[in-house]
Amino acid sequence: MAHDLARAGMAIILSRDDPGAVRSALSLSLTAIAAEDPAAIFFTQTGVRFLQQGRQDAALVEMRSMAQEEGVRLIACSDSMAEIGVQPKVLIPGVELAGAMSFYQFARQAAVSLYI
Repeated sequence: MAHDLARAGMAIILSRDDPGAVRSALSLSLTAIAAEDPAAIFFTQTGVRFLQQGRQDAALVEMRSMAQEEGVRLIACSDSMAEIGVQPKVLIPGVELAGAMSFYQFARQAAVSLYI
């Protein structure tokens, strides 16, 4: 089996709505961007709640805005949203909606995958 040595970037799965976990995911994704690698955070389970408008403290809003401006992809799990009753219209602007398979397509090309 051949291995692709050209993998780059960081794929993060964030499964909880916890400020410390969110801060870690944003910080790590910005580190990847600073290294000129792609980065994406897949918000699943209760983690999708972080992406709702008006649910963030000021420091996390600033960090999230910086991540989006620098090119970090913020992806909300569509299945988790349906399960906990979060509607797409309440998400912050710029958030992508995707299922696990779509995120997997990105993650399988990433050099680093993390579960937070």
